[in-house]
Amino acid sequence: MSIKKSLAGLAMIIAMSISVPLHVFATTEVEREPADTTNEMVVELHDDYFNPNAITIANGEATELLLKNVGQKEHTFTVEKLDIDVELQPGEQKTITVKPDETGTYELICRFHEKEGMVGEVIVEEKEGSGE
Repeated sequence: MSIKKSLAGLAMIIAMSISVPLHVFATTEVEREPADTTNEMVVELHDDYFNPNAITIANGEATELLLKNVGQKEHTFTVEKLDIDVELQPGEQKTITVKPDETGTYELICRFHEKEGMVGEVIVEEKEGSGE
């Protein structure tokens, strides 16, 4: 069991270091669609900042985002232009699947702590080698 946990942790670290895609099919439950979901990324919501605060994903590809509230306050992961708005209590985590259909840079905020600087961005880029 501890080997499984170690491998899962290693997979999350590797996933965090890879550029990945994003748009919305926001859900609060884990959805597994192996044929469609090609990337995974962990996003931590700390008190007044996101880690990472810039998320780069490929256009047209599904990505699972594991959102973890590691802070002491309630936070949101909100990208209005991608119709994403997820609330997380302290210690809570939720997985959402996003699949963008348009390239661009989108504002990421915590609705509760935007004024304190809890902002970031989601960058949707053309997939490498897509020829589009």
